[in-house]
Amino acid sequence: MRFAEELLLLLHSQDTGYFVPIPEWRMSCALAGAVLMDLAMEDRIDSDVETLTVVDTTPTGDSLLDPSLEELASEDKVHPPQYWVERLARRGDQISDGAIERLVEKGIFESDAGGFWTLSKKVTRTGRYPLVDGWAGEEIKGRIFRTLLDKEFPDPRDIVIIGLVHYCDGFKALMEPEEYEAAEELIELYSKMDLIGRAIGPAVRSSYRPPASMRASRRRRAMPSVGLRDVLASRTFRGGNLPKFFAETAEELGPVFELRFPGRRFVVLAGVDVNRWVASKGRLHLRTRDYLEDLQQEWGTARSIASMDGADHLRMRRAVRAGNSRKVVEDRLDEVLTLCRGSFRRWGVGSVLPGEMTFQRLIGVQIARLSVSFDPPTDLLDDLLYFEYRALMVHAQGLLPKFMLRTPKMKRCKQRVLELYAMIHATHTEAQRAGKRRDLVDDLMELHQADPQFLPETDLGFAFIAPIIAGHYTGSAVAFSLYEMLKHPDYHERIVAEADALFADGDPTAADLTPDATDVSRRFIMEVLRLHEIVPVHLRTAMNAFEIDGFEVPAYSTVMISYSAPHHMEAHFPEPEKLDIDRYLEPRNEHKHAGVYVPFGVGTHVCGGANWTRLQMVVNLMMLAHYLELEMVPRDYQLRLSPLPKNSVNRKFRFRVTGHRHPLVRGQ
Repeated sequence: MRFAEELLLLLHSQDTGYFVPIPEWRMSCALAGAVLMDLAMEDRIDSDVETLTVVDTTPTGDSLLDPSLEELASEDKVHPPQYWVERLARRGDQISDGAIERLVEKGIFESDAGGFWTLSKKVTRTGRYPLVDGWAGEEIKGRIFRTLLDKEFPDPRDIVIIGLVHYCDGFKALMEPEEYEAAEELIELYSKMDLIGRAIGPAVRSSYRPPASMRASRRRRAMPSVGLRDVLASRTFRGGNLPKFFAETAEELGPVFELRFPGRRFVVLAGVDVNRWVASKGRLHLRTRDYLEDLQQEWGTARSIASMDGADHLRMRRAVRAGNSRKVVEDRLDEVLTLCRGSFRRWGVGSVLPGEMTFQRLIGVQIARLSVSFDPPTDLLDDLLYFEYRALMVHAQGLLPKFMLRTPKMKRCKQRVLELYAMIHATHTEAQRAGKRRDLVDDLMELHQADPQFLPETDLGFAFIAPIIAGHYTGSAVAFSLYEMLKHPDYHERIVAEADALFADGDPTAADLTPDATDVSRRFIMEVLRLHEIVPVHLRTAMNAFEIDGFEVPAYSTVMISYSAPHHMEAHFPEPEKLDIDRYLEPRNEHKHAGVYVPFGVGTHVCGGANWTRLQMVVNLMMLAHYLELEMVPRDYQLRLSPLPKNSVNRKFRFRVTGHRHPLVRGQ
C-alpha cells in the first residue's frame, strides 16, 4: 500500500464519509510529500534539506507515482524539496482520486453515489485490511493511536506517516485537544526520526499558497454576466428548456457567469468541469439548507435529508439506503405490475387522458405502496401534488407571494397532507407491521426511536412522504418517455417487441430483468433522462468563498448549478437534441466520461433513489408498450415544456388508449 493511500486512511472520518478538515493546499502538499516518500523508497530520488535529485528515471509501473517521476525527470535544474512539494501539489486531486480508487478496488473503502467513502464492513469488523498482493495490514488508526497514546514503538513506515500527518497539522484535526496535548511530544520526536521525512516533511509545512484575496488581486477578472433582457431574448429560454439555455450561455461565456435580474443576482455554474469540481470540492464550499428553510417550515419540518450536509446528511443517507434501493422494486415487482394493470383499467379505452397528471398518479400509487405500505386515494395524491407545486413556487423559487399558500384550496390541501402524515404513522405500529416486509417508514421509525434528537417527531412526517414527493419527478419523466415513444414509431416498435418477449411466459421476475432483456427500453430511458432533465437547476449558497475557472465566488453568493447543461453540448453528445439510444453502446459510450451524463445530479446530494427510479421507469415503459395501444391527442402534438416548478410536459400533452394488446390480468 502506498503512503498516499495510508495517509488518506488515517485522515478519513467514518462519521462524515470524507476526510478530517485540513486546508486544501496543505492536504495537497501532504499527498505530494507521500508520493515523494514512495519514490525515495523505490530508489528513484534522493533528497536532503537543500536538494532533491532523481537517481533513476526508470518507471516504477505504478500509476500513482510515475506521472510525478516523469515530471521530476524532465527538470534540468536541481531544486530543494519544498519546490517539488509545491509543484507536485498541483496534482493533489489526481493523487487523491487515484488513491481512493485503489482503496475501493481493494475492498477497504465502500463508495456511495454521493461521493462518500466509508470503511468496508469487513475492515470495521476485523480491524484489518483485506489481503492484497499477499499483504494484509492492521487498520492504520489503531496502529498510529497505540503508538502515540499507548507508547508502542512504531513500524518504520508508520514513522513516515506520522511525520506527514504532523506537518500538515492532521493530528490536531484527528485528536481531541487533551489527546493531542498528551501525544504532542511523541509526534515531534517521531517526525524527526526518518531522514527522508526530515527533508520532505518541513517542506509540506512550509509550502505557501497566497490566500484567495491576494490571488484575486493579482489577476482580477470580471465575471461575465447575462441580464434579464438577454435572457428574455433567448428563444431557448422562452421555450422553457433551461438546461439547454445554460448550455448555450456556457458555450458562449464559459462555465461561470452571473445572472443579473432586478434585485437578484445568481452565480451560474454549468459544464463538465464544473460538475467534476462539485463532485470533489462542492461539499467544502456549497450548502443546501438556505433556500429550503422556508419550504420545509411550510411542511412542518425543521430539516430533511435534502437540507442536511456533512455527517448528518451521510447518516441520513445510510438510514434510508435500503428503503430507497433498487432491490425494493425487484422484491416487490409483482405488486408494481399489479398496480400498473389496475391503473390501466381505470384509464379505460377511448378516453382522452392528461399526460402529466395521469403519470403522477400512476407512479404515486406505486411509490406509496413500496415506500410507506399505504394505498392513498387518488384525490389525496392530487392534493399532495398541488400543495407541493405551490410551496415550491412560493418558497423555493420565489415566484409567487406567500398569500398564495393561504387560499381556501391550499389550506384544504395542507390539511390533507397532515392527515397523510397521521395515516402513515398509524399504520406503522409494531402490531400493524408484524410479519410484513420492512419498508422505508420502518427504517425511519427505528432511527427516530434510537435517536429522537437527530430525527425528532416533528421531522418524521415530511420524511415519510418525501419518497412520494420524489415520485412526482419520476412521474414527469415517464410522461416524457411516453411522448418520445409515440413520437418515434421505430423505437416504439422495438420496445413493444422487447416487452412482448419479456412477458412471453407470463409476468417476469426480477431475475428476468437482465440488461439484455431490457436493452432497448433501458437505453431509451437513459436518453429520455438526458433530453428531459426534470430538475433543470439546483440552488446552493456559497458557505465559503471559492475560486473556479479563474473567478472568485464570494461567500454568501447564491449559486445556481445546471448539472445537466453538458447533456445539450455538441462536444459531449453529437446532435444533442436528437433522440439516439445508440449513444450508450460501444464504441461511442458518450455517457461514460466523468461529469458528462448526470441525470440524477452530482456530489453529495446526488439522488439516493437513482437505481430504483431507472428500474421503475423501465418497467412502466415496458408495461405501457406491452398492454396498450396508444396515440397522442392531437396526433401532431408538438412538445411544449413547463419548466416550473420542475421540468414537465405542458398541460396540452394528452393521450388516448385506443385498445388493449393483451388482457389486463396477471401473466398475460
